[in-house]
Amino acid sequence: MEITDHQSNIQIIKDFSSNLISAFSADMFSLAMGLMLLAETGMSLSFGLSMIIMPLVSLLGLMPIGNLVDRHPHKPLLVISILIRLIALVGYALTIGYFHGVGKIIPTVLFLIINYIVQSVMTTGYNAAIHELVNEKHIQKLSSLTQSATSFANIFSPIVATSFYALLGFKTFIAFSIAANALTLVILLSMKFHYQPVAQIHSDNAASQWAQFKDGLHYIGSNKFLRCVMSGGAFLNLMISALNIGMPFMVVHQLHAGDLSLGILNSLYASGVLIGNLVIAVLPPIKRLTRILTSAFMLVGVTLLMFGFVVIPGLSVNALRVVGGIILCISGISLAFLNTPMGIYIQKTVPTDLLGRVSSTVMSINMASTPIGIIIFTVIFQVWPSWLNFTASGAILIGFTMVLSRLMYREERRQPMSANQPIEENH
Repeated sequence: MEITDHQSNIQIIKDFSSNLISAFSADMFSLAMGLMLLAETGMSLSFGLSMIIMPLVSLLGLMPIGNLVDRHPHKPLLVISILIRLIALVGYALTIGYFHGVGKIIPTVLFLIINYIVQSVMTTGYNAAIHELVNEKHIQKLSSLTQSATSFANIFSPIVATSFYALLGFKTFIAFSIAANALTLVILLSMKFHYQPVAQIHSDNAASQWAQFKDGLHYIGSNKFLRCVMSGGAFLNLMISALNIGMPFMVVHQLHAGDLSLGILNSLYASGVLIGNLVIAVLPPIKRLTRILTSAFMLVGVTLLMFGFVVIPGLSVNALRVVGGIILCISGISLAFLNTPMGIYIQKTVPTDLLGRVSSTVMSINMASTPIGIIIFTVIFQVWPSWLNFTASGAILIGFTMVLSRLMYREERRQPMSANQPIEENH
């Protein structure tokens, strides 16, 4: 049964609401958890547990989670995932009080492992289920608005969390997260998943996990354009770590511009991502994908290079906030025009029965490059001047884009933009 435009719009509203509630509550809870651990343990690791556990869970769960999502109906899988998260939250709330000081890390790590397993299943499951929620004309709008919800949460949840943490305490944030997940579950139960015949393919139960997973790897290996997109995403996450690591180090420790300046720059960066996704939501369907990706890659490289000139010592704090903020906002917009179109391309080209395995592989590879970049740039920023690291990173990304763009332009002509509809010759 074909999904109508009206049904697609209703599903988009529900999905956007669900993602906004989920992302906002998760970000608030994560920040409150970090503040609680910092107060109890005094360890800087308090805010780094998620950055360690999340990529590890993603890599270890790459094969079983991709297979799980492709072999089972998506709505029951998502419902069970939320129920497991709710049980984990209640268990965490009941046990955290029995631990003190550094000991609080033990139940926190156990909860985070369960939480990120659930998050990985839900992210992969939603990616694989988009064709069951909306028709192809609405995939771009759904994907961009979903990213917009996450960007909105990234901007405003820290403000709310830090404002109310001292007044309400950590247990109140746990209760809020439980309520938010319960509401997300209610919205999910109200959504209709239009299962398609192609999505009902079940692998032989006797087949090994590896044998099932190889089908996804074989598809990636046979699709050169997708390999270009994956390589670009992984390399971008590697290089953008220069900004994630270097900006706080430079603003606070080298320029002594203060936490307020860092907060302004981070907010403008996240605002750029939000603006970019909102623009994509109202644009007509993207046709010239390589042109969009190449322009965005190039612009991220240019803004990274320009940011290096902005942070040369001697610049006033106000100039840093204004000029640096504008550059980072443009960088955020560019990132939106990279991440969301990449996701749309995968949704429109990968066969539905392989979406779980392909999506989980792409997501895990991209995520795995982030901690590598963090380690590399943590060392680099201790050795060379910050402005030089930014400009060099931008120049390297620009050079990489020039090579990647030639490969993408060549392969785009050979690849369809839809799993069911070939690309037009005049594209």
